[in-house]
Amino acid sequence: MTRVVVTGGAGYVGSVVTAHLLLAGHPVVVLDTLAGSGESLLGFVSHPMFRLVRGDVRNPRVVGEAVDGADAVVHLAAVVGEPACAADELNARSINADGTATVLAAVTRAKVPRFILVSTCSNYGVSSPDALADEDSPLHPLGVYARSKVEAERLVLTSRAGTSACVLRFGTICGLSARMRFDLLVNDMARAAVLGETIRIFAPEAWRPFLYIRDAARAIEWGLGTPDGDIAGRVYNVVGENYQKKGLVDLVRRRFPETTVEVVPGVPDPRDYRVSGARLQDEGRFSPVHTVEDAFMEVAAAVQSGVFRDPTWSGHAAAPPAPQQT
Repeated sequence: MTRVVVTGGAGYVGSVVTAHLLLAGHPVVVLDTLAGSGESLLGFVSHPMFRLVRGDVRNPRVVGEAVDGADAVVHLAAVVGEPACAADELNARSINADGTATVLAAVTRAKVPRFILVSTCSNYGVSSPDALADEDSPLHPLGVYARSKVEAERLVLTSRAGTSACVLRFGTICGLSARMRFDLLVNDMARAAVLGETIRIFAPEAWRPFLYIRDAARAIEWGLGTPDGDIAGRVYNVVGENYQKKGLVDLVRRRFPETTVEVVPGVPDPRDYRVSGARLQDEGRFSPVHTVEDAFMEVAAAVQSGVFRDPTWSGHAAAPPAPQQT
């Protein structure tokens, strides 16, 4: 049993991680501002091993309260994705980088023995078309989000916090969550296919690494249970499958043949990278077990069955709309 603090535990990935750890028997403290609402936590609020601390990762007092007595901190709290970060660059950098520094300082004071930073394969930006980017490949962050996460990684990997710290670089997440996001490529394509909407694709030849959301939670649990000497100071890519966008189009057409797909000229997102997860498999004996198609069909089935009252709602995104003033 590991007492775990999950920052950002009410978010798209965080709520799935929280559920996974509670089911595995770990006490969980979630630290979250609830800016995207806390409804994703409703299934846990009466759980005897769950506690919510509402607050900002840049607030030393609140973070200190959350991590006191913890065995491990999983740091997920961030402004996620380039569109959300570009909307307010200063705020994104403040949360993603300065917030990481604040959490690390609290971890040092509380002598928390394990720290896991969840980062992103977006840090690679563009990789050689003939090779898979591994953890030693150069980083080419192309936007605010990736640059802020590279800075957060640097803080963790150069820290003398006295904690066993590691970085998990996730591929683009896909699959269902209680805090759903349809602004992610696979999820959005599944939603659009079910609703009969036209799917518009930029740069169909571009590659992306993907990761099923519950495999992401499994990877975090792996990181919590791995001996210090095997994980301290290490970076691991966590990737299920690499897909070209045109491969995703083939998947959509195979499952929903009536779907209209348009290739749009121009490249608003220049990222193009394939990523290797071999280090995690070789050193950690850990492999994702779900495919992109699993995630696609899971999301499509949920939309088709009417689970979402309004799957087109703008709140199903990294940056939910601000509450209306009354």
